Amino acid sequence: MEWVERLAMVTGWEGGTREPDWSGTEEFLGTPLPDDFKELRRRFTPRGAFSDHLLILEANEESESLRGNHERLLKSVCANPENRRAFDPAGLLGTNEELPGTGLVQWGYSFIEEEYYWLADTTRDASTWPVMARVDPLEPFQRFDMSASEFVYRVLTEADFKPFGVAATIPSPYYRAL
Repeated sequence: MEWVERLAMVTGWEGGTREPDWSGTEEFLGTPLPDDFKELRRRFTPRGAFSDHLLILEANEESESLRGNHERLLKSVCANPENRRAFDPAGLLGTNEELPGTGLVQWGYSFIEEEYYWLADTTRDASTWPVMARVDPLEPFQRFDMSASEFVYRVLTEADFKPFGVAATIPSPYYRAL
């Protein structure tokens, strides 16, 4: 979990750890989540934001949880099929009729409407899922072949990680519990 360690070092975070129970979320999604993400969520507790910019979803089944968020997105797409276009071209996991077991799963977001997902594939090792991100819900997704924790690290530390990097405006990364 090299990137999680790097995040802890660069943010100076020394908060306690917690062992979230991901079993309900993984059962709901029909796939294990990336270990890297689960370690990130375990290390950075309680719930908080990186540099008052980026938040990662929780394990519990409340509104700010990965499962609760995915359920809301599924309901939105099922209630109005036009909403599917917001997740093109991959679709949302659980709605992709052409490639069942594949689709987007949101794991985080920013306070300025950036959205962070995995391109999940239940037939592949979750550690190989790429990050899909967009700066606005109306913009197309950009693909990053890296883990969620590496993505977070780069957002916080690389000013040229365009268009997501915040290091130019927030030069000293931190994690703040909410």
